Amino acid sequence: MNKIAITGANGMTGTHMLSLLMEKEISFVALSRQDWDIRQWKSFDELDTLFCDCETVFHFAAQLPDASSFSSDIFNANVRSCLNLAEWATRRSIPLLFISSATVYKDPHKNKISEMDEKVVNGFGGFYGYSKLLAENIFEHYRCEGLKIVILRPSSIYGHGLPSKKLITNYLNKAKNGGVIDILQPDNKINLIHAYDVARAALLAYESKSWGVFNIGATSYSVADVANMAIKISGKGEISVAEADQKYEPFNRFDLDFTLANARFGYQPTIDLEEGMKLIMLGRERG
Repeated sequence: MNKIAITGANGMTGTHMLSLLMEKEISFVALSRQDWDIRQWKSFDELDTLFCDCETVFHFAAQLPDASSFSSDIFNANVRSCLNLAEWATRRSIPLLFISSATVYKDPHKNKISEMDEKVVNGFGGFYGYSKLLAENIFEHYRCEGLKIVILRPSSIYGHGLPSKKLITNYLNKAKNGGVIDILQPDNKINLIHAYDVARAALLAYESKSWGVFNIGATSYSVADVANMAIKISGKGEISVAEADQKYEPFNRFDLDFTLANARFGYQPTIDLEEGMKLIMLGRERG
């Protein structure tokens, strides 16, 4: 296999992708925002130079929503860049792999969400989720013009590099410091997939030339599961569960059905919550 170009190579999923490629001894070009600020349009000649002699591009770069981001930033980074890349790749006959998101689905709490389930315009993922759907539609347009494209929709991704404010890292930090993990809704579940398994799915899909759209999920864990695991791994901390509203009904977020990915390229998750959280504690991707 010739070189694979990875955009967003310094992000959480991108660093796990690089780790996997090094493990497999596959050549790659790692691209960060310093190489291409994806909010900025590139000419075909500039993209030729950027991607050099790579045989494919894995587009992992994205603008995540935060307090300082505007809808225009998210649009330019997550939608306009995909149009830029799709036009170039179609003209150059370069296949692409795109990491989308489970936030494209209208009902994030539906049981066994399939690839054909209804999509969102304004929902749980806000404008970020809609930007991913717009990007998918751009790639689908160019697929009809000959573009070879794999689109992966992962559930909630975690791993080394996960921001400290996220559920898993927040609980780990509290436990490590011997603090109290306060839980309001312990039975809520979320489908958690380790970034290394997302990277594995990407490589499996590309190597098997499985062009199309695929859910990539793993196991659903409750908030209480995550808290208990943080305490088990750190050997410190305690849990305080607040009394819930009697009318409250627990949910399971991003319960993706990944049967199609399993059938087409043999995808199965390999990292469970305990291993994944231990890797975060150790500050490692894997291995």
